[in-house]
Amino acid sequence: MIELTLEELALWLLGVPLLGIGFAVFLAHLNRRGRIRLRKREILTCRVCGHIYKDKSKEVHPLCPECGRANDRGEPRRLG
Repeated sequence: MIELTLEELALWLLGVPLLGIGFAVFLAHLNRRGRIRLRKREILTCRVCGHIYKDKSKEVHPLCPECGRANDRGEPRRLG
């Protein structure tokens, strides 16, 4: 038989579930961060005309639906 003191029992009954909840929150945070990164990759701003559009293709340089110019994925860069 396993002998536990009251303090050890309290530690197991409170510590283990709290550790599991913390791990679940951490995984949810990682999942949310990945979804945000994916959305940022899909939303583009044309560097020529300023049109904002959504593109789900895997092309590196998708074409703007307004002016037809190729744009880079990722964070928009300044022109000047």
